[in-house]
Amino acid sequence: MRYVIIFLSLLLSLNACILLPMPEKKLGEEETQLKELLTLSDEKAYQEVIEKSPGFMESFPESKYYDVVLLNLGMAYEGLLATQYYMAVEGGKPENEVKKVFMEKYGHYQCWVETSCGLSYDLARYKEMMEKFPDSRWADEGEYHLIPWVCDYKGLPEGPLEEIGYLEDVLQKYPTSSLKGEFYYKIAYRFQILYEIYAFSPQMGLRNEAKASDYKKQALYFYKMALKHPVQSQYSKKAWEDLGALEKGKRIYVLEE
Repeated sequence: MRYVIIFLSLLLSLNACILLPMPEKKLGEEETQLKELLTLSDEKAYQEVIEKSPGFMESFPESKYYDVVLLNLGMAYEGLLATQYYMAVEGGKPENEVKKVFMEKYGHYQCWVETSCGLSYDLARYKEMMEKFPDSRWADEGEYHLIPWVCDYKGLPEGPLEEIGYLEDVLQKYPTSSLKGEFYYKIAYRFQILYEIYAFSPQMGLRNEAKASDYKKQALYFYKMALKHPVQSQYSKKAWEDLGALEKGKRIYVLEE
């Protein structure tokens, strides 16, 4: 989404220069509100994005930026959940207490669903975006956010294999996606998990030397592919670190006994 914000900010600046001699108040208001939403998103002001986005969509129902506002809104809901719920749970606070406080504050948004792994966003805005704008410039991001991630692999290979399949499908559909670096990294990470499952699983029946060797090679390959996309420096850095750890025999999923 960072690249969406940068691109649109540049586009808005260019439009402002081009349209300067033509005082079209309605267009000016649209671009001003969009720029504000993108700035708030960049600043991770998730609740403000959630509160202000419906006003933009109501005021400009035919906006050429409607798709990116929907994408931005979906990411705001997920960002709010990550910072106000998951971070607290991961920090050691009782999940039931965190959920109670979160729902008291944000339950009125009516977009949260309970899963076996806790609260989740219902993905409604991403679905709306892809239904209304299947050919959007940002469709790769929309489909990425609709991937049904597995919250707990339970030490089995089916979960990471399923997620790799979804990631590869999106990559195949959008071969020029700006998210390539992130996709390659996440594919590599899951191949490393598969390697560890087949090499070190405490369930002896799962161990398979040939599969472990193949998945390790795949992990190494995709980590190196991620390094070729430094534009997403966050994932290039992670790929470099995890590649080195894998080559040194360090594990990320199956803990050493």
